[in-house]
Amino acid sequence: MPEGRKRYSDYTQNLSNVMNGLLFFAGFTFTVVAILLTSFPNLRTVQSQFILLFLTVIFYLTIFIAIFLEIEIAYYSESIPPLTRRVRIANALLFLTFLMIGLAFPLLFLLWDLTSLATISGLIWVLFAVSLFLFVFRPFQKWRKDEGKSGKVEETNKQRQTRTV
Repeated sequence: MPEGRKRYSDYTQNLSNVMNGLLFFAGFTFTVVAILLTSFPNLRTVQSQFILLFLTVIFYLTIFIAIFLEIEIAYYSESIPPLTRRVRIANALLFLTFLMIGLAFPLLFLLWDLTSLATISGLIWVLFAVSLFLFVFRPFQKWRKDEGKSGKVEETNKQRQTRTV
């Protein structure tokens, strides 16, 4: 490790643990919504739809924070691979996967003929997708390009290679 650089491995491990907990909680929330959809006697009541909407918002919030923490871990990593076409595609597919998972809520609500809830959750999904793109994906892509231009990635990779030789 270069002198003058701080080690953030404990911090990144903590972020990783928090991110995994959030993803577990998001999966739990998704399961709860699916169970409630199948077990509520009357899904047309305002209380039922409010509960489902509340759980949907919690799901989107936990997913957004988990993705944000995943990117935060990369910022504190000592060594990252160069931004090749393959890495760029993998990053885009990762974000696309999270977006598609989030689209499941409006589709589930449409499946149960809850049109107003599907519309509202669809609008929340659009807000989720736009904020994910603006606050996470675009800054991360810009940071990766800037890291590649500064030579930090290549310098770190050269140091790693000289240690192994």
